[in-house]
Amino acid sequence: MPRFYFSGRRSHEVTARRRKLIWWLEAAVLKSVMGLLRILPLETALSLSAFIGRSLGRLSPRVEKVRHNLRIVLPDARSDRLEDMTRASLANVGVTTAEMANLDRIWRQRGKRLEFNVLPGAKRPQSDRPSIFVSAHTGAWTLTPLIGRYYDVTLPVIYAPEQNPYIDRALYRLRATFANPLVSRDGGMRMFMRSLMRGESIGLTVDTRMDGGDAVPFFGHPASTNTAPARLALRFECDLVPVLAERLPGGRFRVNIHPPVQPRQPEASRDEKVLDMSRQINALLETEIARHPDQWLCMKRRWPKAVHEHNA
Repeated sequence: MPRFYFSGRRSHEVTARRRKLIWWLEAAVLKSVMGLLRILPLETALSLSAFIGRSLGRLSPRVEKVRHNLRIVLPDARSDRLEDMTRASLANVGVTTAEMANLDRIWRQRGKRLEFNVLPGAKRPQSDRPSIFVSAHTGAWTLTPLIGRYYDVTLPVIYAPEQNPYIDRALYRLRATFANPLVSRDGGMRMFMRSLMRGESIGLTVDTRMDGGDAVPFFGHPASTNTAPARLALRFECDLVPVLAERLPGGRFRVNIHPPVQPRQPEASRDEKVLDMSRQINALLETEIARHPDQWLCMKRRWPKAVHEHNA
């Protein structure tokens, strides 16, 4: 069962009345902070949110998971650098919150704040060419679904509901800026299948642990990985396209659309192609995360427990 945001206790360990009170207080704090971040100048909001994330993040029961994940990403880092990266990662949680709170403002000011970059070898998204867009919780990842609105492409986007229903509703309203269907992770795959059969594109993140997923190398260790995007791309004969967003100076952002991921051995079996394509995606994510490990939002255990214990 999920934990509360600022407590090590799990939600099922308290009475229903107390759980509702804690959820309400958590939501009140978050809404107040996000309300402030929406009225400040964007650059100020981003700086303030980094400070808040660094300060309050230390109270989160997920700090150890962040540290353990970074220890695998940075195996040769000294303890002081690892601690610096952990604190920076907590600051990144705050920055991500500010970006989410200001999605509508960033979109309205896209002429000066937001650019969409089709990399060499990539294809411009089009409504008559369905694609499976995959992203990760790195950089300004909350902005990646805006490619649907920018290119006028129907793009159902999967999201993980928050354990706190009040916070979940608040974030859902902010995501309305995407101007595209939002699909809960629970039952989302059925919705995606229907979308692909209608000739629509879909979008999802693929860097978190998926229980029951296939073991695919990630930073030199097998990691349970969501291989569904590759399977769907092969089944529906559509492009599998990584989309990653980066932060630029001055409160600006760039969304990079990468070339489609293709199986390197056309004569291989479907399962072999799926694993090959998933390895390529993980390799791309490794490159991006290694560039800015402090901007990778991973507050849950990413690798098997044995891997974390070996690297402790």
